[in-house]
Amino acid sequence: MERFGVPARDLYDLPTSESSFPDGADYRMEISGIDSLAEMEALVDEKEKRNIPIHRVICMGDGTNILTRKELHDLAAMGEEAEIELIVVPGPRANFDIGKHVETEWGKYSGVRLRGSDSVSYFLEEVQRCREAGIKGFLFYGEDMIYLMNKLRKAGDLPEDLVFKLSYTAGAANPPGAQLAEEVGADSLNPVTDLTLPMLASLRNSVDIPLDIVVVTFEILGNFNRFWETAEIVRTAAPCYLKQELEPSEEGAREKVKYCQIIAELIERRNPELKLSPHGAEDLSIPVT
Repeated sequence: MERFGVPARDLYDLPTSESSFPDGADYRMEISGIDSLAEMEALVDEKEKRNIPIHRVICMGDGTNILTRKELHDLAAMGEEAEIELIVVPGPRANFDIGKHVETEWGKYSGVRLRGSDSVSYFLEEVQRCREAGIKGFLFYGEDMIYLMNKLRKAGDLPEDLVFKLSYTAGAANPPGAQLAEEVGADSLNPVTDLTLPMLASLRNSVDIPLDIVVVTFEILGNFNRFWETAEIVRTAAPCYLKQELEPSEEGAREKVKYCQIIAELIERRNPELKLSPHGAEDLSIPVT
């Protein structure tokens, strides 16, 4: 170890370092996790208020491709004016690739089901409570409850215009799984999050219902960004919803709307023949209060 410059044991005597920055300083301040222009603006403002130097900011951990061209320019201008070194992460990131769903924290919950008849009864009562509020769309974690709800819908005990969406937690990952979801009454299917384009195409070839395809996620779902793939996803899997699975926050809600704009921009750039539904499309089950 020592022949290759590796200490044979930890340095418990804590020797003083003889190295420094070029300006002779021993330490500097670095902040990471700045992923929007608003966060950067807040950082600069707080830096000025507290009169504390910030030397380096790590930006856009989810990849720079979640910023528009103008936003990238504005970010750079902020760094220049504040004299802060910006380290950005070009997107998409290699370790944001698909294929890690089962290793994620949420991936462990695939296949969750309600336990016992009491829980089913509570669930149905909660659906009724939501209906009373005017809500018409419902997400289900497994095929079992869609199966029951669809029976009630067919029997006239529930309105025909309710929408039943099956979550990725049901584990639909192949054509038979998609067909099962459609057969039990799913109006919309969210396949597992880590399917390739050929896999998604095979699902589309097997069912008629819309596919809800995750194109960007946060850490516990695998941290991937498929923005540049969306044109091909839509081309091969239409009709589909391009879905985001990101940490919830008030500010984050605005970011997600921006992501929709970026996705639309990239699809227009890659395949301008693809069409986006207008706002308030007639077939949507919009709440009625």
